[in-house]
Amino acid sequence: MDTLKNYLASKFANVPYTPATEKAKADLLAKITTRYQELLAAGKNENEALGTVINEFDSIEELLVAATAPTTATKNDLTLTEVETFWRSTKRLALAVAGGILSIALGVGAMIALVPTAFSWLGVLLMLIGMIAGISSFITVGMAHVRVKVPLDKRGITAELQATARQRQQDYTSGFTIALVAGVALCIFALFPPILQAVWQVTNFGLLSGAAFIWILGSGVFAIIYGSVIYAGYTRIAQADTFYAIADADDRALNDLKQRNPKMHLFLYQAYWPLITLAYFIISFVFSLWSVSWLIFPIAGILFGVIRNYALLAPKN
Repeated sequence: MDTLKNYLASKFANVPYTPATEKAKADLLAKITTRYQELLAAGKNENEALGTVINEFDSIEELLVAATAPTTATKNDLTLTEVETFWRSTKRLALAVAGGILSIALGVGAMIALVPTAFSWLGVLLMLIGMIAGISSFITVGMAHVRVKVPLDKRGITAELQATARQRQQDYTSGFTIALVAGVALCIFALFPPILQAVWQVTNFGLLSGAAFIWILGSGVFAIIYGSVIYAGYTRIAQADTFYAIADADDRALNDLKQRNPKMHLFLYQAYWPLITLAYFIISFVFSLWSVSWLIFPIAGILFGVIRNYALLAPKN
């Protein structure tokens, strides 16, 4: 059996990994194993059976060509160029989000550090600059990323693209691990300045230790978010058959509801819970039914799901 597996592995050694080739490999292994067992049952010894199987399946290359031929992509499938564009946009988004958070952390830390000095005005200015830079980064790059994703919404992802994404993901694993470990280490290390200050009670170091905590923590969060967003971009292609501009299923349902039934969406997400809260107060304070008034919330939660699901199935208004 090991010899058959090794023989088959040698045939597939230079074949790129795809779900199609893996399936072909498994099917062929089952076939040659069955044939090998048949020959043994017919009275041949192991060497004779092995030689016969190899001769019979020596034209395996023809099967490989059929099994590994690129699948015909439909017009609705993503192309490699589009996916590469999405990954580049994801990297920009990762830098913008992580950098924006770091920018805000640096600004807030600078304000805290400069508050007890004659340059407190500079601290406030640096905080404002950091916040403006960070928020601007979120908005501008985030909107650009949305413009990249929307044309790809509900498009198919071929097996070849999934294989490419898995390879990119594997290549980035070491970088992702380094970013994650470094980020967690920095977040833990950020606790040291305030801890040391609490132990030693150094004069005029209290606010500076707080600033150091925010600066180091911001750096750790930067590393974690940057690595995670890029890694998630590869995962999004590698593990799905269809690309959705809105990755989360619940968020897609919410967006679908907004498109299908805007009036119901407005009622459920802006009026429903305020009305339920008002009803709770009326039942509790006006009628003094405190023992049962709390039941309105679990009942309202169930009704919320029922109404929302009904609205998703209802015709568009």
